[in-house]
Amino acid sequence: MIQFGPNIQDRSYSQSTLTIAQLLMYSCTKKQSNRHMKDHEPPVCAYLGVMIHCKTRKRDLVDTFFKLGLSVSYDRVLEISTSMANDACRRYVQEGIVCPTNLLQNVFTSSAVDNIDHNPSSISSKDSFHGTGISLFQHISEDAQGVVQALDQSETMLKCQSKRVSLLPESYSNLPPAVLRFNEPDIPLVEGELSIDMFSFPAALKGEFKWLKHVAENSSVRATVGTNISWSAYHAAVLPDGNKLPAVSALLPLFHEQAKSVAMIRHSLNIIRSAVRKLNPGQTPVVAFDQPLFTVAKLIQWNWPQIYGEDHFVMMFGGLHIEMAAFKALGSWLEDSGWTSVLVNAQVTSPGTADSFLKASHVTKTRRAHQVTACTLYRLLSNAYCQYKDVLRDDEVTLEFEDWCLERSKESPHF
Repeated sequence: MIQFGPNIQDRSYSQSTLTIAQLLMYSCTKKQSNRHMKDHEPPVCAYLGVMIHCKTRKRDLVDTFFKLGLSVSYDRVLEISTSMANDACRRYVQEGIVCPTNLLQNVFTSSAVDNIDHNPSSISSKDSFHGTGISLFQHISEDAQGVVQALDQSETMLKCQSKRVSLLPESYSNLPPAVLRFNEPDIPLVEGELSIDMFSFPAALKGEFKWLKHVAENSSVRATVGTNISWSAYHAAVLPDGNKLPAVSALLPLFHEQAKSVAMIRHSLNIIRSAVRKLNPGQTPVVAFDQPLFTVAKLIQWNWPQIYGEDHFVMMFGGLHIEMAAFKALGSWLEDSGWTSVLVNAQVTSPGTADSFLKASHVTKTRRAHQVTACTLYRLLSNAYCQYKDVLRDDEVTLEFEDWCLERSKESPHF
């Protein structure tokens, strides 16, 4: 109505109109002093101040918006933040579980545990510590969008006058001591057959061959903007539509204790199990670690199989460490094969860097070396296939490229 005048047929208020109305209510005064009553505080000003402080952590920016009449004061922002933290802690204590409210129920939930360097004051490093962070992730889809958690708003959050943050539940903040019973525990035998999902592998392999073909077709011409020869640029350009729903993630309150201890990893597993039971009952918790923490987690799993056994937890590497392990395995196979010498002679890299590819010391450089090698081998195969078709007689059947590669590999093991 403020923007377009009264309209009898359409009385719905747009968001912009509502924002203007709230700013007018917040900035209008009868006297010279412009004290703002908390009872008449519009949501848009409180929301804007809290969001600016969360994104920037700069007091000057909040004060500037406050002077312009667009935001609440900096002290009020701190008071609201404390009230929100106390409301969350009160809910955690009542439920006995630390589970952020942005996480959805009835959705598959995965987790990760890792070291974290927290340094709020980078100049003085007075409050820095090397602690532990626990994260929860949910990948929602059109078929499984989840259910919002039910919240108890019996108390008004923004009217809380406390300036101190309440304590977390003792079940979360107290770290029980733990030591390994056996340094070399009995590793349980695998029951049943190991199966691999072969349905997604051919599609992924087909996509890689499309990239190799794209490189072979464009390597002889001068690269221009939009050619997308590199692996990352090509796959980023052919990604499916971005209509997928964004994943939901949450970082739980940090721990001062380092993640490498047995007690911290075991406590993290207990916290993750409690959260997963609340969010998605019946699901087996899935936890990702880096290589050192994965070793500690597996020792815990083998020392307490009744509580943390492989039928109770799925423990795995993160994506980066899975890639590192694969590159190290390839490096052990390619050692003394002459691969590094070929890279050096082709002036792709220096001798020292080429040797580091075998140990995957630098993941990005090692990934690029394997990509360059795959492109070079594919070009050699393509040239050989063209020569094969040129010398083929008219009465002979022309094999497809994939079939020709299979026949040649049977004739020559080194093909």
